[in-house]
Amino acid sequence: MNKQLTLDQLSDIIKEEKSTLILCHKNPDPDTLGSAFSLKHILEYYNSKVSVACCDMPSQKFNFITGGISLEYDYGSYERIIAVDVASPTQLGDLSFLAESVDLIIDHHAMNTRFAPYYEDLGASCAEIIFSIYKFLGIKLPKHFFECVYAGMSGDTGGFRYSNVTTRSMEYGAQVIASGIDHAEINRIIFESKTMGEIKAQQLTFEKMELLCNGSLAVIMLTNEIKEQNGIFDEDISDIVNSIRSIEGVLVAVSIKQGTKDPQRYSVSSRANCDIDVSRVCALLGGGGHARASGAMVTAPDPKSAYEQCVPLFEKAVKEFKAR
Repeated sequence: MNKQLTLDQLSDIIKEEKSTLILCHKNPDPDTLGSAFSLKHILEYYNSKVSVACCDMPSQKFNFITGGISLEYDYGSYERIIAVDVASPTQLGDLSFLAESVDLIIDHHAMNTRFAPYYEDLGASCAEIIFSIYKFLGIKLPKHFFECVYAGMSGDTGGFRYSNVTTRSMEYGAQVIASGIDHAEINRIIFESKTMGEIKAQQLTFEKMELLCNGSLAVIMLTNEIKEQNGIFDEDISDIVNSIRSIEGVLVAVSIKQGTKDPQRYSVSSRANCDIDVSRVCALLGGGGHARASGAMVTAPDPKSAYEQCVPLFEKAVKEFKAR
């Protein structure tokens, strides 16, 4: 079993001056990006040379976190690899081959497979953990650190609206806001700003989606053919599951996206608006995450087979919930 670290042990590791690669999960959201770049600030404070990598390109609207730099893995040599907000090797996508080289996991998912030595805190966001580290170390960091941390906290709590919010979430949020960041603008970018590609993808999503279980289950499958025909890129569809989640009467929303690089790989994202534990469903597909927000990666020879692997499992979960 891989070693669980204390905050003392984690802090000692972080203070070591080492060239470091930070890995984000596929389909990068504000929490994995905000956690990675805020951790980068901490490591650089202790003179470590740091790079951040992700198998997928983030949306351009998150440039305020990334600075617009490329997150492509450069196959360089690193003394240390840290995965943030990554629950399992499959969440690394095309970079999953690096899982066996990961030296440290910092994560907040209850379904984490603990594939390397780890620091685990089941808070509302991984960014809360990074802020805990910052507070423990008692160091001074630039404004961008707080912008990144706030983006992660707000992103994973729906602007501090979701059921995962705790008193600590609110306390940390208040402390970060006190640093002088423009939190309203960060929330606007995360929740209201859309690129033209995202608008086009959202329109297509509502045209192509299915409503099953008498409108309780919303499903959208986007194949490479559909993406190519409509001029849509992977970064445009990273958040489509939340679009269909917002439909009145929907208890569970599921998106299935065919891989551009590997057409036999399908990314599954799920969201619940009730007490249906979608992480348990995703675990059956080899994935995991939170009770109300989870994902998986499935392999199938064609879109129809991928659909048949996934959708019946979610249908069963919804029907069982409604039969209670």
